[in-house]
Amino acid sequence: MKKGVLTIDMVREKIDELVGKNINMQVCRGRKQIKKYTGVIENAFSRVFVVKLDKKEGAVESLSYSYSDILCGDVVINDS
Repeated sequence: MKKGVLTIDMVREKIDELVGKNINMQVCRGRKQIKKYTGVIENAFSRVFVVKLDKKEGAVESLSYSYSDILCGDVVINDS
């Protein structure tokens, strides 16, 4: 079955809807290294979005990703 076609604008709209909501993320770091994070989408800008992580995630407080990371499959977001 063919996968639905996503565009940058569709991804941007979905992220805008999730601003301020809790999310679960999976980030592919290459070579079968997948990191899982939980947090809140803090800001959504024209090219990137910022995720503020929960306190238990370690020293890093926030991460930023581009919308193309979602299109490529490097970042997968599930709202909880």
